[in-house]
Amino acid sequence: MIFLKNARITALKKFEKEITLLLNEGLLPEAKEKLDKISIRNESYYSLFANYYYLLSEYQLGITLLEDEALKEFPFSFEIIFNLATLKSAVGEHIDSLWMFARCVKLANSDDDREIATQNLNQVIDKIKEDSTLTPDQFRAATDYTKMILREEDERTYPINRFNESLVKKIVKDSAGNEYFTEMYKSLNVMDIDKTSRYFFKTELLQGKATDAFAFDINNSTTLPIALFEQYDEIVVEGPKINYRFPRNVLRSNQFNYFTFTDVGEYKVTSSKPFFVGKPVNLKPTLKPARAVITLFVDGLANSVIEEKLHNLMPRTYNFFSNGYINNNCYTTGDWTLPSVASMYTGKTTLHHGLYHPSKHFELNKYNHLFTKNFQENGYLTTQINNDWRVTPTYGYLEGMDRILYQNYAGGFTAGEVVGEAIEHLETFKNNNHFLWISLMDLHDVADEINNDLMSQVNVSAKYRQNKNLGATSVLSSYDPNKIKKYESELKRVDLHLSSLYSYLESSFGKENIIVALVADHGQTYLKEDDFLLHEPRRKVPFMLAGRKVEGKISNELCSVLDIFPTIAKLIDIKLDSNEGVVLKDFGGKGRDTAITETLHPNQPYLVAITDTEHIFRFKTKSNVTENGLVDLEHYEAQLLDLKTLDDVSVQFIDKLEKYVDITIQRAIKLQS
Repeated sequence: MIFLKNARITALKKFEKEITLLLNEGLLPEAKEKLDKISIRNESYYSLFANYYYLLSEYQLGITLLEDEALKEFPFSFEIIFNLATLKSAVGEHIDSLWMFARCVKLANSDDDREIATQNLNQVIDKIKEDSTLTPDQFRAATDYTKMILREEDERTYPINRFNESLVKKIVKDSAGNEYFTEMYKSLNVMDIDKTSRYFFKTELLQGKATDAFAFDINNSTTLPIALFEQYDEIVVEGPKINYRFPRNVLRSNQFNYFTFTDVGEYKVTSSKPFFVGKPVNLKPTLKPARAVITLFVDGLANSVIEEKLHNLMPRTYNFFSNGYINNNCYTTGDWTLPSVASMYTGKTTLHHGLYHPSKHFELNKYNHLFTKNFQENGYLTTQINNDWRVTPTYGYLEGMDRILYQNYAGGFTAGEVVGEAIEHLETFKNNNHFLWISLMDLHDVADEINNDLMSQVNVSAKYRQNKNLGATSVLSSYDPNKIKKYESELKRVDLHLSSLYSYLESSFGKENIIVALVADHGQTYLKEDDFLLHEPRRKVPFMLAGRKVEGKISNELCSVLDIFPTIAKLIDIKLDSNEGVVLKDFGGKGRDTAITETLHPNQPYLVAITDTEHIFRFKTKSNVTENGLVDLEHYEAQLLDLKTLDDVSVQFIDKLEKYVDITIQRAIKLQS
């Protein structure tokens, strides 16, 4: 790689220092004049403007700027949240200020930052104690929530929330205020879970509302899901020709109870105690030409492994998709599951959707529109059968979902059972229109050196199982021929279980009535020796389609995972704002000229790889991304490779190299620390 230094970043840092000096000297008009000349809205821009408004005593202007703009772009910024907490305190919003200083304690990267945040937190507590308008209960609630923030974790522990509380029988809301309820699923007499037992039980989440009376009309056969709170009473249903009573001893209190009604007319459900009622499901709606839109998400499936050997490693998958569309030139947007799946659901790259931090709280749906809402609004019963701890409802994936069946993969919810639940769901609602996401995490075991499955253990020679080669994370596993053998065996096992789904879909729906996509979030680092993490076996993923309007083709059209749902939506005539995604040329769209992958991960360099029709561009910062998601873009290495030979052609195509450097820095300049 060529070592470079960006003059624009150097000039920006100098300019920011000049403004800081002016603010420190109280020269506010001069500082404002320079602030207005900054076109790059990075963390420093917002922090400097917040300090300016504070010194000018225009506290509310500072609050508005930080809340409406800065927090969206920099949700993990100590500086911005600290400034916002200070401004909130200045206008007397002490409880909000308290909670923000608590977040600063969690976000602090140094002992000094942690100490100053703690000092301010304690000062705000003293101010709240002096507030005579607060009752003791209100004060206790404020300080209790502060303690919860200080022990906050992240969303991967669902159905335990980030505060280590069970969400079973709890209501959560999406960005529009719609209510969702989590209940146990097929757990016999188990009523709840904790942080340990959560692995071993399934939960079911449905959209609906809490009430003690619910009225609805039906035109044909309809099922109504009802769940009970800890305090419950009999359920009474009145409707055409019926007056049913479901006593306490008939109702199951640790699951959704589904009640199906057939007579046309108005129904009313009541009880003396509140209950949660899911959305009524019409069991015989008007059927769409594509009755089932199904996404098979295979975590960690590298296209480089199956491109030439799909018929050998996954023969049933090959048979299902061989008369459909197979794209061998699709790239992921991120190096691991968290950012890559978020890109599929939003049509945005990592830098723009914001879900990348492995351990900090962030809800994807707070600032992003999820494509699932488009399918739901167009009459599809939207469902996840999910075992992936980085795609949980609490990350925001409840948005636009009617039903989510979830169990953590580590608890044994593997391919066979996942596929079984998917088939049961489709058969139960056979006459509905389906949008179904199915997660398969079995390939994850290879990188993590887990050998649980009978088929993979027996069919891999003992000589490949003598050593463990664990990286710091599964992403960072180094090149390993032994892992490749295990990986190929695991592909065969996943394919075996998928065969029952393929068979069911063809016999029960017919290929002319479905669209099935097979996709992945990333490949595997251990497939190739390369010092650059974002090499092709890591970046390239499969994108296959079979079903209605899908003509047989093996394509090398340049593609990104951003394009998956926009392309599927085009096939079924759904309009959506695809953001950075496009409809592929193969399906009548405009296609794309480049595909970008990036690594935005704390304590690792910021990496970018861009592929076009001739070259691969690689970019790597000299410093690491901070815990708050910032990085110094001033010093970096860059390289241009020939797409076919992978030879370094940086010198021969220096103008193109510099063009891609400019694009990369301009795109990521908000990250500048």
